[in-house]
Amino acid sequence: MNTLPYSLDDLYWFALIAGAGSLSRASREYDVAKSTLSRRLARLEEAMGITLIQRNAAVSGLTDAGKKLLEEAQPLIRHLETFSSELIGREGEPAGVVRLSASGAFGHLVVLPIVLDFMCRYPRVDVEMEMTDRRVDLVANAIDIAVRIGVLADSDLSARKVATARRVLCASAGYAKTCGLPTQPDDLENHDFLTQSRNAATLELRSGSRTRTITIRRRLLLAPSDELLVPVQAGLGIAHLAEIQCARHLASGELVRVLPDWDIPAFDIYLVSPNRRYRPRAVRLLMEELADRIPIVSGELVPQE
Repeated sequence: MNTLPYSLDDLYWFALIAGAGSLSRASREYDVAKSTLSRRLARLEEAMGITLIQRNAAVSGLTDAGKKLLEEAQPLIRHLETFSSELIGREGEPAGVVRLSASGAFGHLVVLPIVLDFMCRYPRVDVEMEMTDRRVDLVANAIDIAVRIGVLADSDLSARKVATARRVLCASAGYAKTCGLPTQPDDLENHDFLTQSRNAATLELRSGSRTRTITIRRRLLLAPSDELLVPVQAGLGIAHLAEIQCARHLASGELVRVLPDWDIPAFDIYLVSPNRRYRPRAVRLLMEELADRIPIVSGELVPQE
């Protein structure tokens, strides 16, 4: 017996209308008559006794009640979609949308080529991929997979380590000629640094059993991480870049290693995803593809000594 005062179908369409931003956009996006959507929304509002979306010339958008309902309903709808896809497509060709997040430099150089190859093999899979160095809230933004680098905060997310990434202190050959290069870690405090994070106030270096933590003087803050190579090449200062990003420039002599006897601790690379009991086949397959190929593609970008 249905004890709800409204139809789950009407709730589903409310979520789609809210996601589209208006009845008109939802009508165009889902090819459903605006009058039909309006009737469904009115029926839901009447059943609940509240206004969910303001609809007049002066005001547009969700009411406070509508925002609260959408916040509670979206995870439920997402779960039902995932579960349905799992049942329907368990043995069939993978299909549907996979939402993915990855950092700038690593995303462009390693993750994107893997994703494009995957999409060519599975033409019914669509991908929504965001390149950002920000830690995106996977649940709030309905992200299926995030490729994250570095220390992970404690959370309810599922995390799987798939590789490690080295960072290299480097500068342009022009900077080395004009400003000289440090010969010991303490000399770094007299040089300009280019960073991708506001939190990068210190730098940890290791050489054998020795460890040094250096305070750096930041001249330029630039994000995302894939943009930082250009000012380094321009000779504006020293930066610690992903090895995959600068390896071929070091090999050509355009960039030079700074303090080559000292290393920056390597970062772990993780595949992170919401803890869901059911995942669509497309999501599962792409996760396995990333786990298998990230170490291979990363290695190919670093010339063997």
